[in-house]
Amino acid sequence: MKKSNLIIFIIIILVIVAIFGFAIWDANNSLNEMENANTEPIQNTETIVNQEETNTEQTNTNNIQTNINPATTNTINYIGEWYISKEAYDNAQVIDEILDRREENLITDQEFENQMSSEINKNIVELDVESYSQNTIEFDFKLISPAPTQREGELEDVRVAITDNIGTFTYTDNWGTSGNGTITLSGSKIILKLETTSAAQGALWGVEGIYTFSYKKID
Repeated sequence: MKKSNLIIFIIIILVIVAIFGFAIWDANNSLNEMENANTEPIQNTETIVNQEETNTEQTNTNNIQTNINPATTNTINYIGEWYISKEAYDNAQVIDEILDRREENLITDQEFENQMSSEINKNIVELDVESYSQNTIEFDFKLISPAPTQREGELEDVRVAITDNIGTFTYTDNWGTSGNGTITLSGSKIILKLETTSAAQGALWGVEGIYTFSYKKID
């Protein structure tokens, strides 16, 4: 073969190789672009799904918070029998038992005097809350003098409007004595203040005083 023909043949071979190489390179680029195009929408879809789930959770949380009624957040149940302390309640039960035994002649006069001379023989103070709402409380109050006299000063069916946990009222006790009262709801305590304005003639007992009730009888 002539030298010139050999050169032409080599050039043709190189051209053919270049064409095939370019075709393969172009095909690879096209395939990569298609794969990238298919992958990107999937990523966007996952992002949208996650965003929608986040938005749904936030919406549900907001709905739960909106449905909370502030008026129901107070979990204290004031209804029931209240005493100034657990010890005072226990002492009252002991005194009642001693008086019952005396009435049934189960103890002698001397035994009765000895038992009633102890420290438990103090005034018995009881507050019976019959009903309570966010703006009204109704109660009975009783103050009993030490045995053996056991005189009772009472307020019955006192209904008071409550504003910011405080209510004021006027009263007349079972002895005919009149006065002004204030009741304060202080968390797990009830504070009752009674002040005489007009004492009844011949009254042997009264209800005046400031009483802090911190123990409610467990049924």
